[in-house]
Amino acid sequence: MTNSMRYLIFLILAGFTGVTAWGQTSTTARPMAVNDTLTEDSTYALQEVVVRTSPVKRKADRFILSVPPAQNKDGVELLQQAPGVWLSDERISINGSSGTKVFVDNREIKLTGEMLIGYLRSLKSDDIARVEVLPMAGADKDADAQGGAIHIIMRRHTDKGFQGNLSMNASFASSLQSYQPSGSLNYHSGKWDTYGFASGTLVPQNKGDLYVTRDYVAGDKGFSSLTRMKQPSRYGTIRMGTVYTMDSSNSLGVELEYVRRGYIWPSQSYSTLSVGPLDMESQGVYRQKETYNMYTATANYIHKLDKDGSVLKLVTDYISKDLHGRNQYQIFQEIGALNKDTVYRSRSNATYQIATADLSWKQQLHKKSFFQIGMKYTYTGMKDDACYEGLEPDESWKPNVAYGYELDYHENIGALYGTYSLDMKRGSVHIGLRGEYTQTSNETERRTRKYWDWFPHIDGNFYFDEIHKWMLIGQYGRYIERPTFSALNPNRIQTSEYSYLIGNPMLRPTYINKFSITLVYNFRYTLTVGGNLHHDLIRQFGKVDRVICEPGISFKIPLIERTQSLPKETLLYDLEASDVITKDKKTMISDSYVLWRITDPLKFAQTLNSSLENSESRINTAVYNATKNVISSLSQDRVITSRDGELSDMVMKAIGDNMEQYGIELIKFET
Repeated sequence: MTNSMRYLIFLILAGFTGVTAWGQTSTTARPMAVNDTLTEDSTYALQEVVVRTSPVKRKADRFILSVPPAQNKDGVELLQQAPGVWLSDERISINGSSGTKVFVDNREIKLTGEMLIGYLRSLKSDDIARVEVLPMAGADKDADAQGGAIHIIMRRHTDKGFQGNLSMNASFASSLQSYQPSGSLNYHSGKWDTYGFASGTLVPQNKGDLYVTRDYVAGDKGFSSLTRMKQPSRYGTIRMGTVYTMDSSNSLGVELEYVRRGYIWPSQSYSTLSVGPLDMESQGVYRQKETYNMYTATANYIHKLDKDGSVLKLVTDYISKDLHGRNQYQIFQEIGALNKDTVYRSRSNATYQIATADLSWKQQLHKKSFFQIGMKYTYTGMKDDACYEGLEPDESWKPNVAYGYELDYHENIGALYGTYSLDMKRGSVHIGLRGEYTQTSNETERRTRKYWDWFPHIDGNFYFDEIHKWMLIGQYGRYIERPTFSALNPNRIQTSEYSYLIGNPMLRPTYINKFSITLVYNFRYTLTVGGNLHHDLIRQFGKVDRVICEPGISFKIPLIERTQSLPKETLLYDLEASDVITKDKKTMISDSYVLWRITDPLKFAQTLNSSLENSESRINTAVYNATKNVISSLSQDRVITSRDGELSDMVMKAIGDNMEQYGIELIKFET
């Protein structure tokens, strides 16, 4: 018996009209018969296509956060979405490591603290294409980027004509008013792309009261204070630039930027301290004024060597920064029948000149590997000075020499670097090596330091699956933390009424070896374990156990104790000849020497690391400052007539007992 069945086929193919066909089945072995079908072309408009992908991707050495348009967020809000980035009102870091550098289109933003956070808030998501986070900066970055690097890549608009946006954010409260206007304008025509951007933060009202009370165990004591503060501020950024694409292989870009911040902060304080029947009242009126300006000019040239990604790039950058502070303080104290009125003011100025040039060549070997070599030069010049003056009873202002200072430093850093990157099916590797030569000069003290260092770097990734949802990352890098200019300055800088800072010109840089292992899930969630190994951060771990001053036989424990011999005789230190200016503005040459000795070996070891070179540096600073101050208060004739020993006594008196803290006694000074 033969059983057969007819059936209907309905066929739909994308891009064609639907067709029907009849067919028939049979239990016999003969073939199935199907009527001929013919399809026709058809067009169908899809109403919506949704493609879902993770906004965060991980490469060998970085996370990449893609920024879709129309997110209506600023730069800070975008960075808060990036893996490992931590932000506060004054700090930005990656995985908790300080010293993070921020770049916008390969240009380092030379701002810190609140200024940097304010700058990032001025960037809008409509103008940002992506954010790249490097937990460990590679060899192509400066060796002092121990906190990693963040690259913000701005979006290039390709639509012909003008395109722009305006926005305004405002905050209101009983004690705070804040306005944040911003706007951008882009123009694209043929080979030219021109853009402009401006933003600001205006805080006309920001005030508050701080009330403090203290309770003492003794019932006859009490303290209370009230401080009223007003902190209005103004911040603004203007940036404009143009990119000229000569042809498919060459482009040239120029950008100018200006950043300004200013504020005037008046405040008043009232305090009362009661001790038994005696009341001590004080009232303070303070006025702090600060202005900050930064001018930046950047130029870059890019030459594409092939279609695979090989490129030759030159980036130059010049930055000029100046900071000016003008503060005035008035304090009135009333203690019983005794009244005291103190008025003083301070003026501070700081200027920075920073110039960089970076030339690099990246060669794509094949689709998944490349090498890069380059060289970079950075110059930094800094001048910083401060003057403190007190108001005398005759209404004249008298300088407080102990609080004033002058700094003049120049730093030159030259670097060579090379990197190699390889992507494989189950992982990737990125290695690099950087060498840096540093020369730091203290123009005030005429001191120069030079040193050369190597900084290796390696990244390795292992993928657990084909779509890289799970991956394991290992990283290592060597970095440097150079001493700040103020930490190298041997002159005394009074930081407050109760503290002062004296730097060490022989201070060495700190070298940091960083390593980490990171487990990444779903491109975004990370678990990192790592550490930092510091070299020269702590110079020694021992302590002085005993001081032996008498001759004879002494014993030490082998491998545990070590000895250090210090001279007991009187030592001679010949100061370098220097120019000094008298009260009547005459220039004289001071050529001096000092006789000195070590009086307290324990203090000498604890404060100067038992170093004669360090001690001579402190002596040089103390004697030079005292000589300059004394001669500047005398006329040229008086200086000449005081060569009989009176001038030496005046200088020794000006030095006072400052050297006792180092276990040193100055016996005699002659000039």
